[in-house]
Amino acid sequence: MRPFLFIFSIIVVMTSAVYAQSSKTNKSDSPPLTLSVKIDRQSYRLSDRIRVETQVLNTGKSEIYIWKWDLCWNFARGLSMHVADANGSPVQGDVLLDCIPPPPKEGDIYAFVRLEPGQFYGIVDQIKVTDIVNKPGELKITVTYSGSLSSKIVQELLKHDPIAKLPLWTAEQGAIEAPPVYITVQP
Repeated sequence: MRPFLFIFSIIVVMTSAVYAQSSKTNKSDSPPLTLSVKIDRQSYRLSDRIRVETQVLNTGKSEIYIWKWDLCWNFARGLSMHVADANGSPVQGDVLLDCIPPPPKEGDIYAFVRLEPGQFYGIVDQIKVTDIVNKPGELKITVTYSGSLSSKIVQELLKHDPIAKLPLWTAEQGAIEAPPVYITVQP
């Protein structure tokens, strides 16, 4: 009887270890997003506009949905731009980039964008240099992307919509950051 219990114990331990490992793998396989930012050139004058191309790419293995309003410039959620000088000190412009999206509406099937693995969604903006910087210099631009909607808000406002049951990128996933972009601004 003892050999049977010993073998049974080993099987239970091995099964538990395999299950724990597969649970970890499934959690780490959640569909990640990456963010990229491109600008049209490296040098600008204070009177210029910067052409900023921003893309969110699904690099995961399954589909994910993003709210289209998350791709508007805001200082806290959605797309956030932070500009620093060569010393790392924050630099401010004349305008606070503060897009305030409307709350999502039930039945608006076009408010969310489905991203299959390998697909991206993006925007192109023309931003006045003086909107983001108030003086010349060597600058580092960092852009982050985060969901504006929480899972709770989605469940409350869109509980009857299919989107409430789909893999939606929400505020709980946190922010993702694009590689920084460096520019020179001249008077």
